[in-house]
Amino acid sequence: MGAEPFTANLFDSSSLRKALMGRDAVLHLATHIPPAKDATRPGAWRENDRIRMEGTRSLVDAALECGVPTFIYPGIVFVYPDGGANWLDTTTPPAPTPILRSSLDAEAEVVRFTGAGHRGIVLRMAGFYGPSAPNTLHMLRSAQRGIGLIFGRNKAYQSLIWVDDAALAVVDALRRASAGIYDVVDDEPLQKWELAATLAKAVRRRRLLRPPAFLLWLFGGKNVMFVARSQRVSNRKFKAETGWSPMVPSARQGFDLLSILP
Repeated sequence: MGAEPFTANLFDSSSLRKALMGRDAVLHLATHIPPAKDATRPGAWRENDRIRMEGTRSLVDAALECGVPTFIYPGIVFVYPDGGANWLDTTTPPAPTPILRSSLDAEAEVVRFTGAGHRGIVLRMAGFYGPSAPNTLHMLRSAQRGIGLIFGRNKAYQSLIWVDDAALAVVDALRRASAGIYDVVDDEPLQKWELAATLAKAVRRRRLLRPPAFLLWLFGGKNVMFVARSQRVSNRKFKAETGWSPMVPSARQGFDLLSILP
């Protein structure tokens, strides 16, 4: 695509203005998500919240001042409520836990960018997985020990996205998407019982022991209970807008791919 990387301080407005002058687009990919083993630690999300709120506001301000026409921000589908078996999409009112509110604050900055006459795009991403995703490695290692880190009711749904498909979605959004909010998820979210069975197959185990959801509350309180929700999220809007389609349509194929990796 001819993209040119540059270095800037997300919290230094003069640095941002210097870096953004004459640019065609901003892909706001900065993040500081704590690893799964640290996610319930007090303060683990503080830096990520700062990036989402203060960082996004500064970046939007600089992009507006420099006349950058396009701004893309990857949000998260975890902000949706527990929808049971119903399909969720961008028309569904969010219901974020406290640690997810900052993602909606960042989205509001992108909406402000659009309101100023530019093209602001939010891509609400499902949970990443794939060979390069640290949380996937943590999940696989736990599964090899017989523990399935999949929380929630058996018939609850979990939306995921293969990391390479997420990257392609950002590129397709840059090329073809109109301003707006979109969901980037796989084609077929699996119920959690099937997701656990698929993970067990990938590590060559008959079954996995899944910890009860109350352990989430015990260690992380309401902050992390979004992990146990049923979120059957639709990607139809984004596919119709851009022509994007995931190469890995569901975790069935994804975990099969992971099972053959060294």
